[in-house]
Amino acid sequence: MVVSTVFGKIISIFIIMLVGVLCFKVGIIDDTTKTKLSRLSTQIVNPILIFMSFQMDYDASLMKKMGILFVLAVFSYIISIVLAHFLLKEKEGYDLGIEKYGVTYTNCGFIGLPLAYAMFGNIGVVYATIFAAVFHMFAWTHGILLLENKGFQPKKLINPCLIAVVLGILCFVFQIKIQEHVAFALSSIGDMNTPLAMLLSGAIMAQLNFKETIKKKRLFFVCFLRLILSAGIFCFILRWLPIDEQMRTVAAVIAGCPSGAMTITMAILYKKDDHYATEIFSMTTLLSILTIPLCMLIAG
Repeated sequence: MVVSTVFGKIISIFIIMLVGVLCFKVGIIDDTTKTKLSRLSTQIVNPILIFMSFQMDYDASLMKKMGILFVLAVFSYIISIVLAHFLLKEKEGYDLGIEKYGVTYTNCGFIGLPLAYAMFGNIGVVYATIFAAVFHMFAWTHGILLLENKGFQPKKLINPCLIAVVLGILCFVFQIKIQEHVAFALSSIGDMNTPLAMLLSGAIMAQLNFKETIKKKRLFFVCFLRLILSAGIFCFILRWLPIDEQMRTVAAVIAGCPSGAMTITMAILYKKDDHYATEIFSMTTLLSILTIPLCMLIAG
């Protein structure tokens, strides 16, 4: 029942992505608009959704569950990092740093959060947010090391999503509630997360020549590592853990998510192969319509 529900939500999300493709093709969304909407999504809408998801009554058992999910999230990234390190080797014409980044870092914000919210409401967002927080911790440390030799700057860890997580948890623990009218306004902005993120994803995918993309066997190996091997190992472990169904389902959905859109933005930022990053993002996104339900079945 849960798998069929999630599959339906995935179909809905891909319909929105197709609208994004159409908007790019007809010029409603161009490169400039795409950049600005991306900033709106990652710096405003997503953080507000995360913050507002913590506006609930305090529950000690929920804090314990969040701690368990934090450990699981760290473990999931370690699995991906190890697999990418040992199974991906330098090959001429392919950007190894981008490949490893794409295998390791999922689209937990653009796809994971909307799906978790669609399935379980605010509690689903709270669970998915733990994975998103760990994502930012790893992406701005280990992820930077994959893309440059200078190391990372600690100040890069200070970003809107992590700030929202910290503030949200503080409000949850100390039961600081937002005034009703302010809360309605912020919740309305947070509700924009799914359609905005998917429109952007569609606009990004619209720029690819899929006839050329599907000829790259190496690309499908990267997809296999991200969507099947890494996700499958983690979900098989989930199957045997004594955690409740909601935690298991959200963790499985996050594991089955495609490579993050951040792979593209980081490629641009660090002057890597952003076209190849877009191919990885697009192909894993298309295939994830199958792998997310599969991950849920494996996790049990």
